[in-house]
Amino acid sequence: MPDRPSPPGMRIEAVRTRGLDDPRLPQLLVDVVTEDGRTGTGEAWWGIARSGPAAIRRMGAAAVGAGPASSPTGARLPHAPYATIMAAIDGVLAPRCIGRHAGDIEAIWSDLHDFASRYGDGGVIAMALSGIDLALWDLLGKRLDVPVNQLLGGRAHATLPAYASLPALRSREAIERECRRALDAGYRAVKLHEVHADAVRWAREALGPDAALMVDCNGHFDPREAVEFARAIEPWNVLWLEEPVRPMRDIASLARVAARAPVALAAGENEYSLADFSRLLASGALHWVQPEITKIGGLTAARRVSALTELHNVALSPHNFRLGPSLYASMHWGFASPATRWIEIPWMPAELTWPSGTPMPQVQDGRVTLSEAPGFGLRV
Repeated sequence: MPDRPSPPGMRIEAVRTRGLDDPRLPQLLVDVVTEDGRTGTGEAWWGIARSGPAAIRRMGAAAVGAGPASSPTGARLPHAPYATIMAAIDGVLAPRCIGRHAGDIEAIWSDLHDFASRYGDGGVIAMALSGIDLALWDLLGKRLDVPVNQLLGGRAHATLPAYASLPALRSREAIERECRRALDAGYRAVKLHEVHADAVRWAREALGPDAALMVDCNGHFDPREAVEFARAIEPWNVLWLEEPVRPMRDIASLARVAARAPVALAAGENEYSLADFSRLLASGALHWVQPEITKIGGLTAARRVSALTELHNVALSPHNFRLGPSLYASMHWGFASPATRWIEIPWMPAELTWPSGTPMPQVQDGRVTLSEAPGFGLRV
């Protein structure tokens, strides 16, 4: 179906990627620019940082305290973890956006998804599509002078509980310090990325009995080991165990663990399509589903996942581990969905900074509010 004629200024003039290089916290921003000079900014998935958790665990050392080694805005960095996703945007998807009506988000999404389907319906293509889609939603909100959640039907929540999502720290001193720092900042829930039961005990002792505690294993265990780990951490009152099994998309093994583990399971950040989520939710393995908005195709896809989540009566907790448009897009989505129960906010050691320069959301007594600023409410 051909595009409808675009009013003056609404035609897409450019789609530009901005790689923010950092050895620990890389980010990939996407700008959609219309003829009248308006810009919407989204974020695609960022890849896996070259240095990984080891650099974060060395916090306090001079190399970590020196701050991010960011590249110039828009630089093309073939070695960067986001390089493949950037190439998919620049070479596959962006050219099909030029000249389109920027407000026709559903039509653009469907066309790009269909055109790129021969490359696959997940992975790099879905990540690339996410960045463009989020930029279009931000642009439309700014043009209409409304926050994005209003474009999704308005708020289903006045506030939402938020948890501080810690990186893999491993050491007792670091875990205790970051848990206490999160409590001091107003959080009443913390998520660990740890794979040893002692680390969970250290966190519980630092948090006290009343704070919620989640544990993410990033697919570290086989099914037998996952059940053993769940039993080992049960005494520390863990709200959920996240992605305990490798491969992380092995739904059958996840269901086997859910049937034997004494801790409720969460997963979903590594699923892509609506069919993926349908299979995952139909397994009955989860209490919480965690779609990653920079992997599933952005907000246009997220709306469909919300409906599926409600159909299966599973709590929604949007996944995110970057401070940038991805977090704020997740928040606008979460606030607009009745199924949302938690918002994940990345919580890094104080000496590490995010290359996007995005401010942290305000958390008070464990809950986060949403700005009324247009679009996602950011300047990045």
